[in-house]
Amino acid sequence: MANHILLDVLETRKRLIDQALLDRLPDAEAEPQHVHEAMHYATLGPGKRLRPILSTIVAELSGRPIEDVLDAACAIEFVHAASLILDDLPAMDNSPHRRGQKSTHIVYGEATSILSAMGLIAMAFELVTRNAETTTPESVATVNRHLAAVIGTEGIIYGQHVDLTQSPGDASLDELERVYRGKAAGLFMASMIIPAHLLSLSDEQREALERYAADVGLAFQITDDLIDAQTQGEDDGKTTFSTHLGDAGAQDKVSSLIDEAIGALTPFGEAAEPLRLLAEHLRTRHV
Repeated sequence: MANHILLDVLETRKRLIDQALLDRLPDAEAEPQHVHEAMHYATLGPGKRLRPILSTIVAELSGRPIEDVLDAACAIEFVHAASLILDDLPAMDNSPHRRGQKSTHIVYGEATSILSAMGLIAMAFELVTRNAETTTPESVATVNRHLAAVIGTEGIIYGQHVDLTQSPGDASLDELERVYRGKAAGLFMASMIIPAHLLSLSDEQREALERYAADVGLAFQITDDLIDAQTQGEDDGKTTFSTHLGDAGAQDKVSSLIDEAIGALTPFGEAAEPLRLLAEHLRTRHV
């Protein structure tokens, strides 16, 4: 599968995910209308939908239909959208724009934005529970525990707390990697581990997917920093991998992570080729 074919597949899968997200969001005209409108705005705006796409690839890797994990895939994207709403708030990163459009709090106000983030997180738990009940009922507690861990004080909350409390330049390379693995890579891991539990993959297969997702998620965040620094200047004053390693060193780190991610897929053989191609795409991505 050539790179341009992979990109076509990703775009096709993105359209499928966008429709699934729309189908699962509350009616934007129902009360509380402003909260629901904000949930739509934050969730359906520009984005690659890479995390839920990974969930659908896990289903295909298992020989199962995408529909078997679609609720969980949407749940991960709801949590991702909620985290971005909160990241952008004046009390957090104070970002007026996100992905080329106004941040949710600029359009809907801070209070409504916070409520919309809470609404998305609540819906995420509803969706993974519903998915587990219809696929493997014994997995309800497991998938909810994984989702809670991603959001909690060892995951997204930990990473955001460090962002808020550390002075620019203070984070060591090890600390920065821990933040990235908790805040960014954690959602990548959830997007693969939760479907793996829903589909009853073996322990060996789940561990392989977890290693893959952790390395790909970290690589994705490092390349995000490199892209922001080169094209938008968004990383001015922030500690990134480039701060410690330089741009070339950060890119070398990305390549090393991609190699490790691809190596983790050995238990799946040729069936994991879409995941290998996706990792290779991240190695050289520029947008």
